[in-house]
Amino acid sequence: MTLIDDILEAALEEFSEVGIRRTSIDDVARRAGLARATVYRHVGAKDHLIQLVIEAETRRAIAELDHTLSRHDDATQAIEAGFVFLVRFVHGHPLFDRVLHREPELLLPALTIDAGPVLATYRSLIAERLKDWQDRGRISPVNLERAAEAIARFALSLLLTPHGVADADDPRAVAVFAREILAPMLRPIPSPAARDERRGRASRSVRITSVSSP
Repeated sequence: MTLIDDILEAALEEFSEVGIRRTSIDDVARRAGLARATVYRHVGAKDHLIQLVIEAETRRAIAELDHTLSRHDDATQAIEAGFVFLVRFVHGHPLFDRVLHREPELLLPALTIDAGPVLATYRSLIAERLKDWQDRGRISPVNLERAAEAIARFALSLLLTPHGVADADDPRAVAVFAREILAPMLRPIPSPAARDERRGRASRSVRITSVSSP
């Protein structure tokens, strides 16, 4: 880890435990075991430090999301797993979840009436991954920007209103929501293995029906 990584990790821990409003550069420096001047020289003032922490956590989320998606050849399964991961990551994040519940005035404007920049960022990140899927024949041709924005809006809605039919605390409910609502919108193309499995199930069903018939 670099010195900046150490500073950002210390800031994340401090923000999560104490809160953003009550945390100072001195607090971060003390937790990182560094001089205040060193922290200030590397990350600047507190507002810039907050931005750097959020950017670092966003990069971490995207890296973990890509790892989650890479484990699934079937697009529908990848959509389910990816959406469940995104909801769980944000809903259970020590900083985002804490700030939303204990210091909502710092976060709510950026997620509601002033959510344009946040929405644009996540729409772009999601669209990049959808384009890769489309280029590799995993989903049918769709308007990537609209699809990405819909996914981002759904995720944002679950963050702000976590309890409902799609309950953010229930991974199975989130997976069903992704499979029944999001996946059809992207028109996923089954992988060869998934097609073979479906043919096998259909064939077994036909054989069972034939045996059961008088």
